[in-house]
This record gives sequence, structure tokens and C-alpha cells, in this order.
Amino acid sequence: MKRSLKKVMYAGLSCIMAMFMTACSGNTSGSSSPSSAPAESSQAASGDTAAAASSGDKKIIKLFHRFPDDPCNSFIEKKAAEYEAAHPDIDIEITSAQNQPYKEKIKVVVGSEECPDIFFSWGGEFSERFIRENLILDLTPYMEKDAAWKDSLLPTQMVEYTTGDGMIYGVPFRLDGKLFFYNKDIFEKEGIEIPKTWDEFIAVCEKLKADGITPIAEGNQDQWPACHYVGTLNQMLVADDVRAKDYDPKTGEFIDPGYEKALEYYQQLVPYMNAGVNGQTHDMARLGFTQGQTAMLYAELVEITNVKQENADLNWGMFNFPVVEGAGNPDLLTGSPEGFVISSKTKYPEECVEFLKWFLGPEVGAAQAEEVGWFNASKGVDANLKDQSLIDAYQAISSAKEMGPWFDSSLYSTVCDTYLTAISDITNGDVTPAEAMQKVKAAAKEAQSLVQ
Repeated sequence: MKRSLKKVMYAGLSCIMAMFMTACSGNTSGSSSPSSAPAESSQAASGDTAAAASSGDKKIIKLFHRFPDDPCNSFIEKKAAEYEAAHPDIDIEITSAQNQPYKEKIKVVVGSEECPDIFFSWGGEFSERFIRENLILDLTPYMEKDAAWKDSLLPTQMVEYTTGDGMIYGVPFRLDGKLFFYNKDIFEKEGIEIPKTWDEFIAVCEKLKADGITPIAEGNQDQWPACHYVGTLNQMLVADDVRAKDYDPKTGEFIDPGYEKALEYYQQLVPYMNAGVNGQTHDMARLGFTQGQTAMLYAELVEITNVKQENADLNWGMFNFPVVEGAGNPDLLTGSPEGFVISSKTKYPEECVEFLKWFLGPEVGAAQAEEVGWFNASKGVDANLKDQSLIDAYQAISSAKEMGPWFDSSLYSTVCDTYLTAISDITNGDVTPAEAMQKVKAAAKEAQSLVQ
């Protein structure tokens, strides 16, 4: 198997293309032994597979993902090696990049001849822009042929990789949701109860701040962290059908007063955040939380492993985003699964589907939960977990009635850029919520003309 490429390239298109055209050698995790390979590995290759293996005419499947750090990257490489051992005619070439560079690279390469066969893609508008250009393989017929595969996946997570007209285009690799992490020792010392309503939450923040404790850790340098607050508030303040209409670039207007109210509620939180919110990353802010410098962190459940790595002795817990009364839906859990899709340009659609069926299935999913602390969408992958925080996280996701997709992944690109910039400006105190929404409305109107 080829070694995972971990370069971060900020140059132009030529560098991006070169990344896929340049082969690298070796397997960083080494070849797996037969006992660690999937069940198929014990069977001798036959027919076309044996012929392909003996002739050296392997089918090369290029896989591009956004998890270059361990333990995830090593886990992906190890599992790919196991699959190769069981399928001698398959050679999986893995390429990776960090989150923000990945977003820029994938937007360029997907429409090119150098598109990877399998690649990571967020659900919602991020992927659907590719679907509109017929660049992602429709998995619906494959699911229809294999009812057991479809039934093994959590419906609440698969809906995030299903278009409005029923096209299934991806399978989740890791499930995620957003909750407040809190320092139990600080709460106990301050005599604070977990807040359930917005007023209770503000009261908690006031008490902490008055006692010299920074209530909320946040870093918005990359702009997505702050927008998660606004996305959650939008869910509570704007009706589901209105948000669905506005998040669709063909019909988006953003005239509902709930959007401005959401920004006003977010603005209330800024004084309770650490200094320099827009000047530091979310990871830096999380470190402040794990080192006991702040009392709370609005965090993704996939960050549980980061918290444990940064401070294994931290006494912490989780609670839901406080309820805000409004016209929206307070039962949504903010968060979305993140998964893989297959390029419509691939030479090997059947082989790619079979790999994803195994790689994102229950057996690998259970191993992933134990080794990485992330869950795929297969049912029951938590069966062997011993870590209570991970058990609680899986319970929160698997029991959710419905997910509220990531705000930034739900919006059309130009609308998203305008919205995120506006939220950053509100954080800095440069614009009012009303001024911010005027910019968003203008961007939405322009988007309608671009996608009609």
C-alpha cells in the first residue's frame, strides 16, 4: 500500500494536481498478518482476482481524506492494508490533508481528471454542489440491492447523506454532535447546577465571571466554531421548513426575524468568552479548557479523545445546549456525520462500493470506536466500549430524534462566507446583528441568480 501523503499545500492548482499525480511508496503501518485481516483474507483469490494479482495488473483506488493525524490516520492505513491483503487485486493509495487545506483542494480536484476514487465529503450543500455537476456516484441502487447493508446503518445519520429527492450519495465515517463540556470541579466549587434554559445559562456565566473565572472557551480563527452557536440558535428560533427553504440556494431569503435574534443571542455570549476569540484556533481554546483555565467549552463529541489526551485527570462532564424559546425545534442535536463518497468518474465503482461497505461497516466500526474513539453509522458499534464518556456520546447521537446539520456545511458557498464573516465581525463588535443579516440577505439573493 502507498504511504499516506501528509503534506499541506497552499499553492495553486498545479500543486494540488501534483499531489494526486505523484506516487509515494511504502506502508507506514506495515502489512497486517493474516489473522488481523477480514474474513475474506483466509480465502484464496480466484478467477479474475487471482489473474490480476499474478499479472501485477492491480486496480488502483485512490482515497483522499482529511485526517492526517494519528490515531485516525494510522487506523485508516491499517484497515486499508487489511483489505488489500484480502483482495490482492486492489491497491489503495491514501492521501490526506488537514481540514482547511482539504476543503480547498477537494473543491478543485473533484471536477478534474485527477479526482480520487473515494474521498471525504461533508453532507449537505458541501457535497450537493458536486452532485449538481454529476460528480458523485449514486449509491441508491447499491443500497436497494443490499437491504442488509442499508438496514445496518442508523437512519438518523444516513439522512444526512441523502438528497431531498432520495439519492443516497455517501456513508458516514464518524458520527458527531455538539454539547457543552464543563469542568465539574469548578461547577462544584461555585455551587453551580447544570443550566437547562438560556436565562439559567447566562446566570451561570455571570456568576463565573464575577468570581474571576472565564466562563466559555472559544477560538474562532477559522470562523466555523462561532457559527455553530448561531446554527444551533437558528434551529431553536426559526421553524424547520423556513430554515430548509433558506438553506437551499435556489430559494434562500433569510428574512425571518429569528435569524437576527439568533445573532443577538450569540452576541450576549461574547463577553463571557476568553479574550482574543478571533485570534486563536478552537484547539487552542480547548487547551485552555482542559488546563482548567475556563469553565465550559461548546465542543464536538469527536473531541472527547482530545480532552483525554490533553488532560487525562480533568474532572469533566457534558450537557445540552440551553433551550431558547422560539419558533424552531429544540429537539435537534446540532451535528452531522462526516463520511466518504465515491467519484462518478471512478473506473471501479463496484470495487469502491465493496470497500466502503466493509470499511464503514460494523466490524471495522467497533474497532474504530475502541481504537480512535469515533463511531461510524453502523448500529451497535459501541458494544465493547468501556469508557463512560464515549458510551454517553454514542447514546446522545444514536438516541437523537433528528440531527441539525452543521451550519457552515448547510449553506451555499457565497452565503456561507458572508455569514461566517459577519459572525466574526459581531464577535469583534464591528457590526450589529441587523447589519450582519442585511449582508446575508444580499448574498442569498445573489446566490439565487447563480444556481437557477
